[in-house]
Amino acid sequence: MATLPDVILQFASHLNSKGRKESTIKRYCYDLEECFRYFKKVNESFSTLQVQDFNNYFYFLTSERGYNEKTMHRIYVVLNQFYKFLHSNNASIENIIPFTNYLAAPSRALSTDDFISEEEEKKLLSIVQSTTDLSEKQLKARSFLMDRNEIMIRFMLFYGLTLKELIDLQMRDINFALNELVVHSKEGTKRTIILTKEDRVLLYNYFVTIPEPVRPHYHSTHPLFVAFDFNRMTFHWVYDTDSPKALTEIAFQKMLRLEVKRAGLRKGLCSQHLRNTFILRKIKEGLLVEDIQQLVGLKTSVSLKRYFQFYQENEYPNKKEL
Repeated sequence: MATLPDVILQFASHLNSKGRKESTIKRYCYDLEECFRYFKKVNESFSTLQVQDFNNYFYFLTSERGYNEKTMHRIYVVLNQFYKFLHSNNASIENIIPFTNYLAAPSRALSTDDFISEEEEKKLLSIVQSTTDLSEKQLKARSFLMDRNEIMIRFMLFYGLTLKELIDLQMRDINFALNELVVHSKEGTKRTIILTKEDRVLLYNYFVTIPEPVRPHYHSTHPLFVAFDFNRMTFHWVYDTDSPKALTEIAFQKMLRLEVKRAGLRKGLCSQHLRNTFILRKIKEGLLVEDIQQLVGLKTSVSLKRYFQFYQENEYPNKKEL
């Protein structure tokens, strides 16, 4: 087997040839690197791994990392696709992932674990603006990141944005004068969101904390949310493209994990929990399926069925229908 970096590059090239999006390829490669680091840490060679080794790895991810069902399913898919790729290039390498004790299909039924509670919500939003349990280096950067981190979380929790929608936002999508934000969904649709005055101010405060030389330009395709360079203690500017560096999905997830840990919340809370909670909140407010579908940028209402089912089972457990 080729060296690890070569294998990942080859797999990434294979995914690219299949037309996979760059963000998907990065996610796959990140999951593989995490997997390989784990096996290196436990002194296991990737070329000699057996089914039980992956059973142990999946157990580690659920028990130690606290990964939720959706994340586990993604990692299973990544490893399964990776082994298929290896087998296609070397028939002696067997795809052992389907033989692990992980169930490949995630349950579509929602549970209370798929949402963030009111108490968890308060703790999370409170910790974002605090300096509790931060390192000296993190403290130096905190004044730049407080407002940025909070408004990103609020966009998911109170406006129902997905992680990809959040990361893809550009300066041309925001109109501070009208309190409007245009969100582009992966289905190609777009929707206009009216921000509360509080959130518009928070977003603007983040924007003006970015030093002017590296600040994204109004009405441009520059990213709205910019990556931070901890070495230089300023926001990251890419001189090759003469534009700010967009915050990545992975960087957001890392940030959210840190805030969840600092707030003392359960492991595994992620961006999907925030969006789920927004959807459930709108159901509780009495909005119709069609209205929620439009609010969260869905082409069809099929995926909302399980949210209504969860609401019905928890709010009206003795009724068959709402």
